[in-house]
Amino acid sequence: MLIYLDSNLVQYCADYEDFLFGNVKVPVRERKLYRELNAMKRLIDLDQITNLHIAASPQLLNELLDGKPTLKQREVYTMLTEAWKDTVWEEVFPIGYDEVKKIEISFRYLGLTPKDLRHLSEAIALKASYFFTNDGCIIRKCKKHKLPIRVSKPSECIEEISQGLILK
Repeated sequence: MLIYLDSNLVQYCADYEDFLFGNVKVPVRERKLYRELNAMKRLIDLDQITNLHIAASPQLLNELLDGKPTLKQREVYTMLTEAWKDTVWEEVFPIGYDEVKKIEISFRYLGLTPKDLRHLSEAIALKASYFFTNDGCIIRKCKKHKLPIRVSKPSECIEEISQGLILK
């Protein structure tokens, strides 16, 4: 199973790397943030013990690096890149940029920004099962339509993913 993370979600989570990849206590009290960080930690843990992969496409990484990341964020992006290289996903489902462009054109009606539409199109081209974002606008626009991928916040799907992977 492949999960594609929106660039804003990756950037947002990179600031909490010590919690996500370690055993430190959740560093926040705000309930929504706490819920999403816990869901991301569970995803990362599942990635280590199951057939779950988190995508790190060149487009995603270019956008992350264009955002002038901190040193800590760069370290997390490097870890994400290395984990992606260790999978064979892109060999099985290579990103065909002509195919991505066709997907972008076919989903323009969603009214997403060009960058958001590009990421969603890449996720669909890679045959990802989920596109995770914290952007409520993207989620609302996508939930109105039948798409070949589920678009949601990580916390909305973590139980479903956990149960599905463990039962396999």
